[in-house]
Amino acid sequence: MQISYELTERDFREAYAAHRNRNTLSKWARRVFIWTAGLGTALILFGFLLKPTAQDAKNLLPFFGLVVMWIAILWLLPIWTMRRQFLKQPGAHGPRTLLLDSSGAHWRWNGGSSDIEWKNYIRTVEGKNQILLYTSPACFNILPKRALEGATLDEVRELLRQNVRISK
Repeated sequence: MQISYELTERDFREAYAAHRNRNTLSKWARRVFIWTAGLGTALILFGFLLKPTAQDAKNLLPFFGLVVMWIAILWLLPIWTMRRQFLKQPGAHGPRTLLLDSSGAHWRWNGGSSDIEWKNYIRTVEGKNQILLYTSPACFNILPKRALEGATLDEVRELLRQNVRISK
C-alpha cells in the first residue's frame, strides 16, 4: 500500500504530544501534576485576593514567577522546540511517500529514502492525528492520519498489528 503526504509543523507538535503521552503512566502523571499545581496556585491566589497586603504581594512574587516559568516549560517550550525541529530539518519539507508491504516500510522524501524491515520497528503509537513508528525508544517516523482514507487507516492498523508491537 502506498501513501503520499507532506509533513507540517502541526504534525511535529502533535507527534511530540503523542510521543509524550505514549504510555498511561506518563500521560496521567503529567495531568495530575498540572491539575495539582493549578489548584494550588488558584488557592494561593484566592487567599491573597481575599486579604491582599503589600507584604504578601512581595512574598508571593517569586511563587508566581515560578508559575509563569512552569507554564512556559510545559506549554511554550514544546511548541517552540517542535517548530525549530520542523523548520531546521530539510528532509521534513516537501512530498513524502510511504510504501508498506510484507517486508517493511519504504520511505521516500525529497533528498532521501529509507527501507526498514518490520523486525527493526520496536513499537507503534497511535495518536489522535498520527501514527508513530519507532525504531528506538525515542526515534520515530510520523505518518499523519490525514493521509489515510477510512479503509486505508484500517488496513494500516492491521498491517502494523501483524508486524509491530502496538503500544497503548
